[in-house]
Amino acid sequence: MRLRHYLASTSIAAAIAWLLWLFILFRVDPFATNWFGRALFYLTLFTAIFSTMALLGFVGRFSLVRQKLARHAVTAAFRQSGLLASGVVITLWLLSRQLFSWFNVLILAVGLAMLEFFLLSCRSEEVCLISKEQENKTNQQIISSTFEEQTDINDQE
Repeated sequence: MRLRHYLASTSIAAAIAWLLWLFILFRVDPFATNWFGRALFYLTLFTAIFSTMALLGFVGRFSLVRQKLARHAVTAAFRQSGLLASGVVITLWLLSRQLFSWFNVLILAVGLAMLEFFLLSCRSEEVCLISKEQENKTNQQIISSTFEEQTDINDQE
C-alpha cells in the first residue's frame, strides 16, 4: 500500500469512527442498554483513538524525527496507538465498574509497558531469526556444493 493511500484510508477511518462514537454517545442510554450497547461504545472509542493516534504518531515521527523509512514510522505508530487505545478503553471500563484505583492503573501501565517491550523484542528476534536462516541456507549451499565438487572429482578418476 502506498503511503498516500495509507494516510487517506486512516484519515477516513478515524473520521467515521469518531462520528460513530459521537452517535453512540448521544443516542444510546448507558443505563437502559444491554451489553451490546456498551460494547459498541468501547469498540468505536477504541477504533477512533487507534486510528487517530496512528495517524498523528506517523506524522509526528515522519516529519519531526525525520525517519528515513516510512515503514518503520508506520509500524511504530501502529503498535503504540494500539497500546494507547487499549489503555484508555480499559481505564474507562475500570471507571464504569468502579474498579479504578492507583494500584489497578499501575498494573495496567506495567502490563502495557511489558507488552510494548515484548513486541519490540519479538521484532528484533524475528529479524535475527531470518538472518540466521539465511546464514544456515548459505552454509548448507556451501557444504552441498563442496560435496558435489568432491563427488565430481571422484567420479572423474
